[in-house]
Amino acid sequence: MTAAQFAALLPLIVLAVAAIAAMMLVPLARIEAAQAAAAAGLAAAGALVLVRIGAPAAPTGALFTDDAIARFGIVYICLASLGALVFLRTGHPAKEAPSLLVLVAIGAVTLAGAGHAATLFLGIEIVSLSLIALFAYRLSRQGLEAAYKFLVMSGLASSALLLGVALIYAETGALDFAGWTGHGALAALGTALLLAGLGFKFSLVPFHMWTPDAFEASPASAAVLAGVVSKAAMTIVILRLVLTAHLPEPVWSSGLAALGAASVIVGNLLALRQKQLQRMLGYSTIAHSGYVALILASGQPLAGEAALFYLGAYAPAMLAALCVAGLLGHAPTLPDLHGLVKRRPLQAIALSLSMLSLAGLPVAGGFIAKLYLLRVLVDGGLWTLLAIVVAGSSLGFFYYARFFTAPLVGKCPQEAEPLPALDRGLLVICCALILLFGVAPMMLIGLLPGITP
Repeated sequence: MTAAQFAALLPLIVLAVAAIAAMMLVPLARIEAAQAAAAAGLAAAGALVLVRIGAPAAPTGALFTDDAIARFGIVYICLASLGALVFLRTGHPAKEAPSLLVLVAIGAVTLAGAGHAATLFLGIEIVSLSLIALFAYRLSRQGLEAAYKFLVMSGLASSALLLGVALIYAETGALDFAGWTGHGALAALGTALLLAGLGFKFSLVPFHMWTPDAFEASPASAAVLAGVVSKAAMTIVILRLVLTAHLPEPVWSSGLAALGAASVIVGNLLALRQKQLQRMLGYSTIAHSGYVALILASGQPLAGEAALFYLGAYAPAMLAALCVAGLLGHAPTLPDLHGLVKRRPLQAIALSLSMLSLAGLPVAGGFIAKLYLLRVLVDGGLWTLLAIVVAGSSLGFFYYARFFTAPLVGKCPQEAEPLPALDRGLLVICCALILLFGVAPMMLIGLLPGITP
C-alpha cells in the first residue's frame, strides 16, 4: 500500500478507532467521554479529507474510490454527523448511541467511496443495522415498531439489491460499477431489482413506509442520521452509478424518474395531513428524495452539480428543524410551537428559516436548489416531470407555511428553558448557512464544477 492509498483510507481508519473507543467507554459509564471520542473521530476524519482536497486521486481501485465526489461526501457526512452528535447528548438515553452514530458515519463514508458492489452492500448494511439499534433503543412501542418495520423491509431491500447485482454480474461478468455495461434481459431485470433496493434506502415511494414512523418514534439525532447522512450517501451512490455505469435503458433512468415522481406526489400529499413536526419532516424527506432522484434521472450535464448543491442546501435546514424538535421534547405538535418566538426566539427563527428553505422560497438556500432542479428538467425537456415538481412544491408550501407561522403566533404553552451553548451554536450555524446559500450561493456553486465531471 502506497502512502497516497493509506491517506485515502485514513478517514475510515480514524472513524473505526473512534467507534471502538466510544464503545469501550460504555462499561465505564463515561457517556461524556464516549461523546468526546465520537466527536474527535468525526472532526479528524473530515479534517484529513480537507487537507487533501486538491490532491490527485489515489489509485485505490473500485472498492473505495478516492475522487472529488467521495471527498465531498465524506466531509458532508462528518459535518452532518457532528451536528447530530450535538443534540444526541440529551435526546438519546443510550450510552451506546455515540458509537452507533459513528458506525452510521462509517457506513455512509463507505458508500460515498463505493465503486464496487461489495462495498455498496457493506456500506448499506453498516448504516441499516446501526439505525435499527438507534430506532429501537428507547424501548417504546412506537420505537420498536419503527425498528421492526425498518428491519423487515431492510432485509427485503437488501435481498432485492443482492439479487439484482447477481443478475447484472451474470450478464456483464463485473462487480465494479464501470463494468456494468450489459443491455440484455438479465441486466434489465437486475437493474430493476437494484433500483428497488436503492429506493428503500433512499426513502423513495413505494419503499418509503418506514420513514415517517422512524422520524416520529426515534430521537431527533437518529432522524438526522436517517434523513440527512444516509440520504447523502445514497445520493452519491446513485450519482456514481449515473456517471460510471451503463445500465440498461429505459429501465434505469425511466425507473428512477418514476420513483422520484411518485415520491414527490405521495410525500407532499401525506405531509399535508401532519400536525406532528417530526412526522411531517419524515414525509417531507420522501418528497425531497424524489426531487433529488429526478435530478439524477434527467441525464443532464448539470445533474451532478445540481444534486450536490441540493444536498448542501437541504442539510442545514433539516438539521435545524430536527434540533428544534429534539429541544422541545418528544414528538412536538403544532400547538407546542405556538408563541415559541416569545419564549425561545432562536429556536423559533431557526424553525421558520428551515421551513422557508425546505419549501424552496427566496432568501433561503432551498430556493437556489429548486432553481437548479427546474433548470435541469427544462434543459432535458422533461415537461411532465417539471409539472409534477411544480405541483409538489405548491403542495409543500401549504404544510411548510403552517409550521413556519406556528412559532410566530399564539401563546407558548411551555416556559422557556436555558438553551445549551452547543445547541445554540448549532442553530446559529444552520441559520447562517441557510441564508448564505440563499443570498450568496456562488460560495458553494463555485466549488461544484471541480467536484463533478
